[in-house]
Amino acid sequence: MIHYDLAGIGIGPFNLGLAALMSSHAALNGVFLERKPAFRWHEGMILPGTTLQVPFMADLVTMADPTHPLSFLNYLAVHDRLYKFYFYENFMIPREEYDHYCRWASQRLSSCRFGEEVKHVDYDANNDVFTIESHGPAGQPHRYHARHIAVGIGTAPWLPEWAKIKTNAPVFHSAEFANRRGELGKRRRITVIGSGQSAAECVLSIFNELTPELVAAGASLQWITRSPGFFPMEYSKLGLEYFTPDYMRHFHDIAPEARRSIVANQGLLYKGISFGTIGQIFDLLYERSVGGRDPGLSLVSNCAVETLETTTAGSLRLGLHHRHLDQRTTVETDAVIAATGYRHAWPSWIEGLKQDLLQTCDRGDLIVDADFRAKRRTQGKANVFIQNAETFHHGVGAPDLGLGAFRNAVILNQLLGRAHYRVDTSMSFQNFGLPAQKGDLYAQAS
Repeated sequence: MIHYDLAGIGIGPFNLGLAALMSSHAALNGVFLERKPAFRWHEGMILPGTTLQVPFMADLVTMADPTHPLSFLNYLAVHDRLYKFYFYENFMIPREEYDHYCRWASQRLSSCRFGEEVKHVDYDANNDVFTIESHGPAGQPHRYHARHIAVGIGTAPWLPEWAKIKTNAPVFHSAEFANRRGELGKRRRITVIGSGQSAAECVLSIFNELTPELVAAGASLQWITRSPGFFPMEYSKLGLEYFTPDYMRHFHDIAPEARRSIVANQGLLYKGISFGTIGQIFDLLYERSVGGRDPGLSLVSNCAVETLETTTAGSLRLGLHHRHLDQRTTVETDAVIAATGYRHAWPSWIEGLKQDLLQTCDRGDLIVDADFRAKRRTQGKANVFIQNAETFHHGVGAPDLGLGAFRNAVILNQLLGRAHYRVDTSMSFQNFGLPAQKGDLYAQAS
């Protein structure tokens, strides 16, 4: 029976990055399990013209080990695309290429096993080890023993109650957009709900095809959000320093009871729309409204969707509440795309670990330390590492791809028992805590 140093559960970009960095250390052996048959990253939102919202250096390994053979630059070299990328002159790579890059990396890692769905995880207190039970592609049972586990199950699309209506009309989450785009061609009136990047990309994709001839024939697109407006995501250079290890460490020093309210007021650091997407939508509105024409797209802010029902004619009726005016109205549509975000999809077996091994807060959430370990109830050396924990643990950068390699470097330093990766250096210009004295700054520089 093989005993692994670490078992990763779920293979998204963060656990895939951990597997990639771990492959450089012959002293460590690991296994990573994923229920999907192959790596796919947000395949429902891989649309023409869409890019990552972070630079290509936010790949699986570069921010911890720029010389790693599974870096994005080496991927380009292997695929004879280095000069093409050189002249592309764009730090934000196509989303489709990032998905292909990650799949390429996963196929070069023998530790990654796809088509395996983890059914149960037990902790053996006597031996201080985890037992992971999974089912393979054909349903065959597998069992793995590991000293540590890394939970990287990611998030799942979240739909509000009103969107769970039973209807023949298309009502679906934006995560399905690319796969269900064809259904919308038969619908005259389409409504997109939400004000983040996903909502904007759905709107742009539909609006691009909403020709003046279709608008004249009665076709229309509505974009509705409960937010005060359609605002850009913060992308100034100093604003981006909130997505550094420095801010992550600072945030973890804040009292836990204060973290949730802080994150609640930082939405535009990570929930807004890119300037480019906003610009494209606005330019289309401008061009298609020449001469007083109806461009076909209407934007409505401050309106929360309260109800959704079918009409006798087979269309859909949305009940809206204007949050500032405290007034209500209804609008009719033929299809609804709900860009309503994602929630952590904790597996059922984590509840057993909460009862027997892991501490929780008064809300029942895991308590994750600064080194990404879930806090234990008992003594022992076996750890549960949490990838992409809720933002109230480590700040708005927790789900950011640019911090994945840093987090994995911190985890691997613990597994190796030494500081192989440099993770304690200052990485931002601004000081997030109290200002340092001049002597302290000189000491840091030396």
